[in-house]
Amino acid sequence: MNEIEEVTDWYNQGIESGWIHLYEREWIRFLESEYGTLSETEKLCIVFLSRFLFAGHVILPLDLSPADWFSIIEPDQQIPENLPNKKVLIDDLNRSALVGKNGELKPLYLEGKNLSIRKYRVYEKKLLNWIQTKCDQGANIPDTEKVKNQLEQLFESSGDNTDWQKTAAALSLIKPFLIISGGPGTGKTTTVAKILALHNRLSDKPLSVALAAPTGKAAGRMGEALNRELKNLKLSESELEKIPKEAKTLHRLLYSYKTEGLLPPAEKKVLHHDLLIVDEASMVDLALMHRLIMAMGSKTRLILLGDKDQLNSVEAGSVFADLCTKQKNEFSPDTANQLSKLGIEVPKKEQSAVKDSIVYLTKSYRFDEKSGIGSLAEFIKTNTKTDYDGESIFSQYNDIDHIPFSYRKEDFSGLTENLISRVNRVSGITVPDELIAFWKESVWLAVLRRGLTGTERLNQLIERMVVSNRKYNAESGWYHGRPVMISKNDYNLGIFNGDLGVCVRDENGHLRVHIESGSEIKSFKPNRIMHYDPAYFITVHKSQGSEFESVNLLLPNEDTLILTKELLYTAVTRARKSFNIYGDLKLFKTGMQRKTVRYTGLNVD
Repeated sequence: MNEIEEVTDWYNQGIESGWIHLYEREWIRFLESEYGTLSETEKLCIVFLSRFLFAGHVILPLDLSPADWFSIIEPDQQIPENLPNKKVLIDDLNRSALVGKNGELKPLYLEGKNLSIRKYRVYEKKLLNWIQTKCDQGANIPDTEKVKNQLEQLFESSGDNTDWQKTAAALSLIKPFLIISGGPGTGKTTTVAKILALHNRLSDKPLSVALAAPTGKAAGRMGEALNRELKNLKLSESELEKIPKEAKTLHRLLYSYKTEGLLPPAEKKVLHHDLLIVDEASMVDLALMHRLIMAMGSKTRLILLGDKDQLNSVEAGSVFADLCTKQKNEFSPDTANQLSKLGIEVPKKEQSAVKDSIVYLTKSYRFDEKSGIGSLAEFIKTNTKTDYDGESIFSQYNDIDHIPFSYRKEDFSGLTENLISRVNRVSGITVPDELIAFWKESVWLAVLRRGLTGTERLNQLIERMVVSNRKYNAESGWYHGRPVMISKNDYNLGIFNGDLGVCVRDENGHLRVHIESGSEIKSFKPNRIMHYDPAYFITVHKSQGSEFESVNLLLPNEDTLILTKELLYTAVTRARKSFNIYGDLKLFKTGMQRKTVRYTGLNVD
């Protein structure tokens, strides 16, 4: 019996202290009803597999100790003293009835030193197999001169430099599966607009095209931005009629439910589109990506659009980042030769078919060398130095600033006064879309959701101050001007996690909540909104897929493993005109040098 078997109190004490949740307890109870009493090793692995999954990981690394596992899932908590500190023995798991052997369908899957829930490992394997098969297919362009002429019409000459937008458009004809990754202002939407025009011009039949995104907010932004770009292309009316004007959420695309109604139907459908483009693909989790590729028709081309340097999906997996592993734009000799026939010269390198189906947009059209936002984003993304003057970059530009903030009483007073003054200004705004636009002008982002410096406490603090002022005449917590963010999909109302809204008192004196979902604003009585949070402060995770004129990032009062390079980059790139960071620059430096780690098994090398 190893040391883990001798430890019997970690489980009960974990329940008492709250880090072992009801889900883990119920899962263990179910497994024991099926397989008999579980050993301490099996319980340990089940608990942490579950907690790892909810933290976004797909595998449990057995080369780490349980103490290491705990520090990953609870980075701000002290490691329990009674938690076993020795690594789990592989032999113990090989003897477990929970682990499948020789193709057995058991709950757990053991591969080397990686333990996973079988379902999620199957998702990864099916996804990788689908991608590799799709990438191996390739396609030859029969009429290169015709394609070359169309590309020249859609893209201006870039001189001697390779136009990566044009390259992406050409690759969309060559590759049945394509990933386009680019930062803010690199022209992802412009590229998509030209890809759609290109495919329609080259097709001898009307094309079936679908546009999708993981959230209603992202879908709405995709549709609006694409329509603007299509107008800039000055396409003919007949061309515009062939291109979809609306992007759907992936759930709506997969299940065809309407914006109002009951939960999505259980039956699945096959997507027989010629071309499917998914925006904000870095936010798509493993289960949803698996569901998407399983629903795709054999002849459907798939383009994933996103920013590989942003935060990963909230749910388990990091599909987009796992796929975008090549360092720079290089292509196999065969692909490079096909592009050369179209007038595009690219660097050559022997590489996997998957890497050959990835292109990075590297030129920013929004930010130039005078932009502090663009420079700071690039600084965060590429800097690995441990000895830099963090203050210097903030002193070089007018659109970024650092404000010391140490959570003293006077710091909070200044912050709350700023927000209360903004609340006072909304009393004269009664048009819902104007009020939503007002709150989107400037936003406060925080790193954490819970704790003393988390959005929950900060929002409570502001709301107490607002409601205590009789001027706002709150009704069941609702008052005119109150900004909220939807925290859970509501298929019945047709509003989705991340949608922003405001409460407005109408001309009859009644309060209504107006939610911006996709490209439309929907109105409801306050008591119909079941899942929401006040939106004076929003976590950086919740801000993904949104853009604001001005962003204020409030750093926590002490370091946390959640503060990473990807989180800082995501926060900065939400801003269009100005970015301010509040807190200690030492934390900024620490976070900038910490990469997000997701334990997954999706390996494309």
